[in-house]
Amino acid sequence: MKKFLLYLIRFSLFLVGIAFLIQFILGLVISGKSLNEVDNLEQTSNINATLVFLGSSRCWVQFDTSFFDSTFNQNSANIGVDGHSELAMATLRLKDYLSRNKPPKFVILSFDPLMNGDSETMNENLIHKDAFARYSFFPTEKNTPFVTYFKFNTAEKYIPLYSIFKYKLLDDCVKSIGAKKYDPSASHLVDRKWDTLHNPITMDQKKYYFKSDKINAVTKALSDLNKICIQNNCKLMCVQTPVYKVIYEKTTFERTQLICQKLNIPFLDLSRENFKDDINLFYSPTHLNKYGVSKMNLFLKDNAQLNAFFKN
Repeated sequence: MKKFLLYLIRFSLFLVGIAFLIQFILGLVISGKSLNEVDNLEQTSNINATLVFLGSSRCWVQFDTSFFDSTFNQNSANIGVDGHSELAMATLRLKDYLSRNKPPKFVILSFDPLMNGDSETMNENLIHKDAFARYSFFPTEKNTPFVTYFKFNTAEKYIPLYSIFKYKLLDDCVKSIGAKKYDPSASHLVDRKWDTLHNPITMDQKKYYFKSDKINAVTKALSDLNKICIQNNCKLMCVQTPVYKVIYEKTTFERTQLICQKLNIPFLDLSRENFKDDINLFYSPTHLNKYGVSKMNLFLKDNAQLNAFFKN
């Protein structure tokens, strides 16, 4: 019996060792690469951009880095996180970026009524948790805040290969062999028009606007983000990008400006009729397509407030 138990222990340790080895090899394979573009924490190291964009998918697909670089003489990086309108995520993303780079001169936050002021510990949004699972196993100090944000459990953090298989990342890891390294300067414009047959025009997005009783929480979260910018000598501007007219509410979209005025943060509102009334500029109620971004850029190019932001 003792020999059997000894054999079992040795065999178990052998399997654990193999699992650790495979986990280590997979880590080397995906190093410097992104499996799905969202998992780009380590890949945005040593960029030392002069301009950084923060926000959700409305940041990710609507702020064209090449336009800002050529028009305003910047070296920009878009580190928006698709699916996450939480200001807590924007703050985590900025802190992570600052831990890996020199502080940028400018920070532009996509800020609108869809933003959420809940704290990191209160977060219940687990969209793209699978994408961040690559950071869950024995997380580094820099990656730990994201592991906490997505609520990875003890097993996911300490059992080798558990997260890889649980979140079905093995196939993505294998496919990454020979793939190009992640390009942090790339733009992510969407070159399609709104398919209203498969994605009908509705007002459903309105239910996600922060209500009046959440203004204080949003204000505090934005203030915390601004303090980080001030501590690192970064100038912060909030930009409210257009939404399609069916989900636009004037009083609701004025709340963001009032919050920025209270915090003395420059605010640029792009919710203008020539944008929000033209369905051809959108691929969804809250996202401009490539043509819409191009039209927005034409406006931004000659916008006195934005030009002054970069010059002063």
